[in-house]
Amino acid sequence: MTTQTPPASAARLQHVVLFSFPAEPNAQQADEIRSYVAEWPGVIPGIQVLRFGSALFTDRARGYHFLLYMEFDSLDDLRRYQAHPVHQKFLAWVIDNNITPLAFDYYLNVEAVLLPKE
Repeated sequence: MTTQTPPASAARLQHVVLFSFPAEPNAQQADEIRSYVAEWPGVIPGIQVLRFGSALFTDRARGYHFLLYMEFDSLDDLRRYQAHPVHQKFLAWVIDNNITPLAFDYYLNVEAVLLPKE
């Protein structure tokens, strides 16, 4: 695993995860995943921004059904979130349900922001 050193101009670290279910998720599965994520604010420290949504066009999303978007002030905050028991419970649910996550983490800095230009 490669770990990038935060650049001096880093404003935040962004964490994006896509979730692919083995089959089209039913209403109960959609409610469950949303319930897990909705529990995190106020329970897991360090989360600055949290968004969760479903794909409008799953054919374009190549089988990924949900997106999780988060922002953290530091890599340490991201790691604390990942190790937190509430997140670990969610991760166990993801694994137990054969859901495939695709995660991408990056620093939001001057190199990452293309619009708006100031």
